[in-house]
Amino acid sequence: MNSNEAVRRSAELLRLFDDAGLPDNTRRLYGAQWRQFVDWCTARGSLPLPARPRLVVLYLVSIARERLAPSTLKAAGQAIAKAHELSGHAPPTGAPIVAGWRRRLVAGGAHAQQQAAPLAAEQIRQMVASIDDDLVDLRDRALLLAGYAGRLRRAELVRLDVADVRLVAGELELLVPARRIVLPPGHHPITCPVRAVCAWIEAAALPADGPLFVGINRWGQLGDRLSDRAVGLIVQARAREAGLPIKGISADSLHAGPPDDRRLL
Repeated sequence: MNSNEAVRRSAELLRLFDDAGLPDNTRRLYGAQWRQFVDWCTARGSLPLPARPRLVVLYLVSIARERLAPSTLKAAGQAIAKAHELSGHAPPTGAPIVAGWRRRLVAGGAHAQQQAAPLAAEQIRQMVASIDDDLVDLRDRALLLAGYAGRLRRAELVRLDVADVRLVAGELELLVPARRIVLPPGHHPITCPVRAVCAWIEAAALPADGPLFVGINRWGQLGDRLSDRAVGLIVQARAREAGLPIKGISADSLHAGPPDDRRLL
């Protein structure tokens, strides 16, 4: 296969779920998980479709090592299986080796998730104080403050669209599945979730029908919706830059602390 053919083939794989006829939320979730798998395979020089069962096991193990929620492992497996079904291939996730490893990793991930170190308001203040004001910084500040003030799980953060955010009487309403969250203004401009989210939307000129939190490349160009894995990496990176010990800190740390502590922002 020449380079042009490889590029075309890769683009087709990434668009596999675009016209899958699935409910919007499912299509977005599976599409995001599938793109991550394709990118991971491409970096390894491995074939994502059809994928060998042992390759899928290695991918699931790589997810588990990042201490993501068990739901992420399940969604990754479901997306890989559905992609193979759509392409007329037998899902590698049905192989006994994959099913066995997935059960063990999900069980281990549930235990690890319970051990997430909670973040306190003072630590959040340290993290946002160390952030500058370029586009990536604005996104990360908005993500940290909205996630912490709203006690949002990573899956809820990455599924937010701009249309799910409303400014009402100085407060920020977030519409997440099955509930409505109201974020009041913070006591300090630097830790105000309302200011942070609005500043990010304005600076990035986000379209009303697009995702709230997206990737940004080194040239400042906006990409696709952030993955829940990316949220964990952002939280850890910002904690490290603020001089905090990162052992036990993950995306789950944003909602693990005491609810009353949110009033200190």
